[in-house]
Amino acid sequence: MPLSKPYTGRFWFVQLSTVAVISLFVILGTWQLGRGDVKSEIELAVNDQDTEFYSISLPLKDIENWRYKKIKLTGRYLPEKQFLLDNQVRDRATGYSVLTPFYVDAFKAWVLVDRGWLAQGASRNELPMVDFQSEQVTITGRVYVPYDEAYSLGGIADGEDSNWPRRIQFVDYAQLTMRLGETLQPFTLRLDEKESNGYRRDWAANNLSSKKHYGYAFQWYAMAFAVMVLWWLYSIRPMVKK
Repeated sequence: MPLSKPYTGRFWFVQLSTVAVISLFVILGTWQLGRGDVKSEIELAVNDQDTEFYSISLPLKDIENWRYKKIKLTGRYLPEKQFLLDNQVRDRATGYSVLTPFYVDAFKAWVLVDRGWLAQGASRNELPMVDFQSEQVTITGRVYVPYDEAYSLGGIADGEDSNWPRRIQFVDYAQLTMRLGETLQPFTLRLDEKESNGYRRDWAANNLSSKKHYGYAFQWYAMAFAVMVLWWLYSIRPMVKK
């Protein structure tokens, strides 16, 4: 016996599509909620005025426990080989995060130091000058350990050439190690604002605020709820009444 009109293939397509849309909205809301928690942690760490410095030994053990801790490193920059992290925006202006390798004498280890944000300039074809005189120094900053693996629609080398500094699209410590020819530790030191040889270092500005993430999460959940209500009113309830 053939199915009645309400239970045709089109009917089931609508039901499955509705479930898929609700699931997608819930997933996106949950993702935004998680990002909000992450950004909240970042904001608390960046605004922390604690002057305590943690004693460090490289390589770091339990590296995730070192996020945003303040440390001191003594060594020497390698200004001849620097990386420019592309598509970094401040006040609607596009620029770069200047990432400079730093050799830590005590541990014979290389650490990538984020020296701050620098405007792109008039043309992408001409990279900004980031060279400076290197000497042995003690620098301070906060340990930044990525929460997620590097992700981009393109490759790390898009827009890169064989000259230094190298323009990169995202930070992948293994790939940067290959370009540098030295093993980089899997974290970045965000240079303190008071340190010399740096650029704009308002780290919190580089992150969408936790409140906005929570707001987006609410919007996704609200849309999922709205679709569920419409689904009930125009699809499920008529079937229940029959």
